[in-house]
Amino acid sequence: MLTEQDKLGSVGLFVCQGYDPGHLDESVESAADHAGFPDIRGKRILVKPNLLKGAMPERAVTTHPEFVAAVLRFLWKRGASRVAVGDSPGFQNALSAAKAAGIHDAVIRSGAEWVDFLPGRQRPAPGAKLVKSFALASALDECDLVVNLPKLKTHRLMNYTGAIKNLFGLVPGLGKSGTHLRFPDKVKFGTVLVDLGLSITNCFTFMDGIVAMEGEGPGDGDPYNLGLLLASSDMAALDWTAAQCIGYDPARIPYLVDALSRGGRDPASPDIPVGPRKVSEVMAKDFALLPYGKSASTAIAAIPAFARPLMARLVADRPIFHPDRCEGCAACLKICPAKALALGRNAKGEYQIRIDDKACITCFCCHEICPAHAISIGRVFSRRAREKKLP
Repeated sequence: MLTEQDKLGSVGLFVCQGYDPGHLDESVESAADHAGFPDIRGKRILVKPNLLKGAMPERAVTTHPEFVAAVLRFLWKRGASRVAVGDSPGFQNALSAAKAAGIHDAVIRSGAEWVDFLPGRQRPAPGAKLVKSFALASALDECDLVVNLPKLKTHRLMNYTGAIKNLFGLVPGLGKSGTHLRFPDKVKFGTVLVDLGLSITNCFTFMDGIVAMEGEGPGDGDPYNLGLLLASSDMAALDWTAAQCIGYDPARIPYLVDALSRGGRDPASPDIPVGPRKVSEVMAKDFALLPYGKSASTAIAAIPAFARPLMARLVADRPIFHPDRCEGCAACLKICPAKALALGRNAKGEYQIRIDDKACITCFCCHEICPAHAISIGRVFSRRAREKKLP
């Protein structure tokens, strides 16, 4: 039996098949109790779902609206005085995206309120390694607890995205692109994610791993019926556990190692209390993972300067744009932090995105948000082979 103190660092790992409200309500409450959810009577709560873009729930791009609704019911039941829900997609209007994803309807039905993430004051990040303060959403100033609702997904740049990465959405609007531009290296960008995530100390996480995303996540992968709900007050421990559940070795994902270490645990022997289910009992056997490895910017930096432009084109994964799918919406241009893209038309009259390979920092933000699935990731020399594989 866990003591109340032990619960604060534990991870609740529950099997939850589907988004039936009754089963969800029971699972959320059980997970909260297992992981030591705090007393919130009379408290103001800010709920932060994953709202990468306005995608239908069945695509597993966003936190499922029924998952959001179940958590909101739980918060009211536990005595919250105010419950607000918000996020800041990379390029879309937040309210429009929330409506398209079904999250706004869930918020209204549950008696909570939707809030826009407007720029707020600089907030210190104690113990940070690279960024000592962040300009985060002003909604943080009006809450006593952040309830973090990530979606369990693969991530083209970071391999895995979960609790810590989801809090990056507290950076309003295109401020996120600026961070990518400032820290294009995968390891350094991960360090910044940990700097930010661990600065939000008043936080509890419920993770939607019921239908996760495999393959080309976080925005263009495939749904995977994983059937898991995780909860914890320790984001690093939760992410470590969730990454294991889909088959990753979290010790090979630098930002997860950094986060766990800063939380006082040894990544070589993390000793995370997990229950009531064991990771070995629920681990996915055929989850499509993205390969480990350094980002292109990290690998290319080790090559002599005179050879970098050529090698970047030949050996590094890059965004590949497919004119036959492009709708000319220019979302990729808006989100590109390096301003490396231009929109035109090819000889067939199709929309054509042109990329400046010297300027591209391979953050893959364009790939994340493309609504037409017109961007894949690969090497330039294998472009034709990849295009032939496209359905």
